[in-house]
Amino acid sequence: MRLSKLGMTPDLWWMTLSMGLWGLGFGLYGILWPLYVEHLGGSAVVVGLLSTTAGFATAFVVFPGGWLADRVDRRKILIWGAAVAVPVPFMFAWAPHWQWLLPGVLLYFGSAFSTPAMQAIIMTEATSEHLFTAYNVVMSVFGAGMVVGPTIGGYLATHYSYSLVFVISGSLYAVSTLVLCPIKSHPPIKSQKGQSKKFSWTPRRRPRLFQWMLFSAGLAMVQGLAWPFVVPYWKSVGHLSMQTIGFLGSAGILFGTLSGPVWGKIGQRWGIPRSLGYGMGLVTMGFMALIWAPSSVGWGLCAGILRGTGEGSRGLAGVAVGRTIRRQEAGMAYGLFNFVTELAGAVAPVPGGLLYAHWPYAPLVVAAFFTGIIAWWLVNGLPGRPRPAPPLPT
Repeated sequence: MRLSKLGMTPDLWWMTLSMGLWGLGFGLYGILWPLYVEHLGGSAVVVGLLSTTAGFATAFVVFPGGWLADRVDRRKILIWGAAVAVPVPFMFAWAPHWQWLLPGVLLYFGSAFSTPAMQAIIMTEATSEHLFTAYNVVMSVFGAGMVVGPTIGGYLATHYSYSLVFVISGSLYAVSTLVLCPIKSHPPIKSQKGQSKKFSWTPRRRPRLFQWMLFSAGLAMVQGLAWPFVVPYWKSVGHLSMQTIGFLGSAGILFGTLSGPVWGKIGQRWGIPRSLGYGMGLVTMGFMALIWAPSSVGWGLCAGILRGTGEGSRGLAGVAVGRTIRRQEAGMAYGLFNFVTELAGAVAPVPGGLLYAHWPYAPLVVAAFFTGIIAWWLVNGLPGRPRPAPPLPT
């Protein structure tokens, strides 16, 4: 029985609560992470190196994680993935130098092997008419937990210590893991009679799947050039305080979270490519606002609202992947999708760090330029396809 018009089942609600708590724990230090790296002696290039390490760690576990999700109880994978990452904030709290952060980064992002299992559960639990909304609700609620996290984290780091921030974060991770325990078993889905158990994973047999993977990989690469350096940019160019940066980060995350379900409805009405194009247009305007006035809190708030709202549309790419596959293969498909996008995103922070070291504005300028091109391309129709028709009046 469905609990609401969102098409959410009890299992999806438990996952939503867990993601919200996890987002709160991560939000305490996620926005301030580059400043903590600098606090431990790291430079902008080191921030890029750690981001790249995180991306590679994620990329190389999501594919085997997807393979497992089609062969092992997905509930077990989900719980183990969360449990593995619980000790990480405590490791960060006790790190004496930035090099000591590396094991924690590898462990935390290595726990992403459970991500395809989560996406596959959403695919099997949500009905087709509610897939857009249910997927975006569960995947974007992580941001809801992060809304208050940066402000609290900035206050605690300023008035107490970074160690306290990480200890509270680790405690929230533990509670988030426990919340997953009531979820029912989700064993692999068996193929129906007469249906082949072997699925082809070649671009020739799966053109739509691979098109969305390549597009998402390119988008991840463009965004990865800039996002790790927004906070250092605010700090070094805008000379904003940690509490102000935390507030601005919270504002962006809030609008990203609130816009997620809305983008689901928009995607259903206007189609995924066009909706994503409008979202990336908002992200482009957000980057331009950051470049225009780095020291202005008002412009920073405007930039956060625009970028956050636009980023909320990126979940539609995951929905698009789900619509190209059968439920029996959801784990493998999302594992492959996450592998390609994370690998692409992992490459970007290192050149982004070099650009930032040369000129702090450079990563934002490059990201704004290419995001704008992607937005124009999506809104005006993909190559070889006619421009989508406007929605019919209701």
